[in-house]
Amino acid sequence: MKTQNEVATTKKRSPRKTRSKFLILARRAHLYVGLFLLPWVFLYGATGAMLNHSGLFPEAVSQQIGANQLAESGWSNFPNQSALAEQVVDALRQGSPESTIELNPNHAPEFTNEIGFQWKDGETRHTVHLNPVNKSSWVATYPPNREPMRPILSEIRRVDISPNPMEIAEHTVPTVVSAAGLQPNEKIEPLGWCKLNFLATVDDVPVRVTYVLRDGHVDVTEYTGADGYSPRQFFVRLHTSHGQPPHWNGRRLWSFFIDAMAIAMVTWGVTGLVMWWQIKRTRLIGSGVIAVSVLTAAFMYYSMMGFYASTKL
Repeated sequence: MKTQNEVATTKKRSPRKTRSKFLILARRAHLYVGLFLLPWVFLYGATGAMLNHSGLFPEAVSQQIGANQLAESGWSNFPNQSALAEQVVDALRQGSPESTIELNPNHAPEFTNEIGFQWKDGETRHTVHLNPVNKSSWVATYPPNREPMRPILSEIRRVDISPNPMEIAEHTVPTVVSAAGLQPNEKIEPLGWCKLNFLATVDDVPVRVTYVLRDGHVDVTEYTGADGYSPRQFFVRLHTSHGQPPHWNGRRLWSFFIDAMAIAMVTWGVTGLVMWWQIKRTRLIGSGVIAVSVLTAAFMYYSMMGFYASTKL
C-alpha cells in the first residue's frame, strides 16, 4: 500500500503530467497538420502572390514603354487625380445647379486602377496599360490558349424547355419566403447564374454542354478533356475557387480542403502560442512582437475600412 506521502506526491504530479501530455499533443498537432497540408500552404502562398502581382510567373511577354516615346501622344496632358476630380465636380454642378457641391479637403482623390485597352491579333491577345499617376505605360502580349474550345452547334444560342425549370423555381420562391415569415415589398429577382453542365456527343464528336437556367442560354463546345487554362490561369482559379456545389465532385472536395486550411491556420496560431509560452526567455520579446502585431492589424483593419467606405471599385 502507498503511504500518505506517496499519494500526495502522485496527486501533485498528476496536473503536471496532464499539462505535459497537452503540450506534446499541441506540438504533434502543429507538426502533422502542417505536414499534411503543406501542398496547400505552398499553393495558397504562391497563387496569392500571383493574384497580387501580374508579373509573377507571367504567361504574357511585357514591354515597358518609355515616357520619351509618348511625347507626341499627349499622354503627359492627362489630368492628375485632383484636377480630374475638380472637373467632375464642375460637371456635377452644371448638371445640378440647385445643389452645393464641394470637394472634401480631408480626402485626396485616388485612381483605383491603371487604364487598360486590349485587342486581338488572331488568337493572340495584346493589352495596353497606362498608369495615370506616374504616367508610365507597358504592353503585354498573351499567347493563344493551348487548346481553344471549338464551338459546336454555334447557330443555337438559346433553347426553350417546357416546363421551364426557372419558372418552376420562381413559383416556389413565394412559398419559401412565406414559410420564413417574410413579405418582400419589391419584385424578387434572380440571383447568380445556376448552370447545368453535362457531356454529350454531336455527330459522334464528344462535346461539353452548358445550359444556363436563368435565360436558357446554351453553349456547346468540343470536349477534349483539357480545361483550356494556361498553368497560371489554372492555379489562380484554384486560389479563387470557393463555395460548395450541390453535387459531390472535385470542386466540393476542394471546398473541404479550404475549410481544413482555415482550421489549420487557427490551429497553427494557437499551438504556436502554446509552444512560444513554454520558452520563458522569449516571453518578453514575444509579447512585444504580439503587441506590435495587434496594433498593426488594427491599423490595417481601419485603414481598409476607410478605403472601401470612400472608394467604389
